[in-house]
Amino acid sequence: MDRILTRRNFLQGAAGVTAAASAGAFLAACGGSSATPAATAAATSAATAAPSTPASSGGPLNFLTWSDHWNQDALNQAKATLGITVNVSELSDNSDGFAKLKQVGGQLDMVSADALWVLEYSKNDLVVPFDLASITPSDGLYSISKSFEFFTAPGGYLAYPWGWSPIQIAFNPANVTTTPDSWQVLVDAKYKGRIVMENQPTDIMLMAARAIGAKDGYNMTDAELAQAKSFLQALKPNILKFSSQGSETIQALADGSAWLSTGNLGAEQKVKDAGGPAINTMIPKEGTIGFIDGEMLVKGAENAAQFVPYLTFGAQPEWVAQNFLDNGRPLFNEKAYKLLVDGGHKEQADRFLYNKPELALQMTLKGPGGRVQDYIDIFNSVFGA
Repeated sequence: MDRILTRRNFLQGAAGVTAAASAGAFLAACGGSSATPAATAAATSAATAAPSTPASSGGPLNFLTWSDHWNQDALNQAKATLGITVNVSELSDNSDGFAKLKQVGGQLDMVSADALWVLEYSKNDLVVPFDLASITPSDGLYSISKSFEFFTAPGGYLAYPWGWSPIQIAFNPANVTTTPDSWQVLVDAKYKGRIVMENQPTDIMLMAARAIGAKDGYNMTDAELAQAKSFLQALKPNILKFSSQGSETIQALADGSAWLSTGNLGAEQKVKDAGGPAINTMIPKEGTIGFIDGEMLVKGAENAAQFVPYLTFGAQPEWVAQNFLDNGRPLFNEKAYKLLVDGGHKEQADRFLYNKPELALQMTLKGPGGRVQDYIDIFNSVFGA
């Protein structure tokens, strides 16, 4: 399967700067917003009524996902109004989630995945398509998100579109005094023990592929894999820790223990909200990877009947708007964007590209390549010891 979209890679930093690159440069130059995440009046409305939510007999919903795909208030209200108890399990790397679902099957009901990984789940008969229109908040999605080829299968859609983001490097300018522009900053010996990255081995291998200029990041040659391994070996002493969720990364930047990190859009705002210092971000000149993620229905899920009622409730634009304020990266619900604008958050939403969903298709999307196990083995050979 071709793992790289045919469009120009997102923010390449080469001659002929695209509109996406201009947006990236703008992001890199911006500081945090003065807006403070808080429960909006719209979210309060969602918490008290959900007239379009299908009737539910109640029960559990076992959800394997990342920390930025749910809001505790929404989960509380789903239980209070629908009787659905959402049991969240922590998801780190896509490959780890894939392996876990293969092991437990229908004991999980809903699983999140990034972009091209969704097709891998489908090819392995782990998830089933559903009628996107049956989840009524889908009428507020940006139209582009309703026609992703990698979410499409005979019989319906494979993932309810959630959010997207390029991976960028965040840094504290008080400690990183020369503004970086390359992945190579991660292997600079000056930053020994000062870098935090999320524990996502396949993604880190894709970053290494970008750093060494691999021709096909998803299918590196043996020679390129050797170069990528050398990059990881140089990176290892600089790693303070691999975080299990993005919130840990933000906390490390906020408390000053980390000087650099990799992560999604919105880091500047989240670090500020956590009481931390001013943080800058940049997209490396070699280009970057990114995700378009969504929620999938597990084949044979024991609690499949809760899938549509829960998403119909939890994906309402009021909750999505609050999720953006909490987490900072763009989401696919256009009605939520309009709520953010009406609520005085337009500057923040536009700065983090909420109203530019078309840029999501200019990234090299996350996904498995032909050498997934080789990538994991190389990562473990460096960091497992």
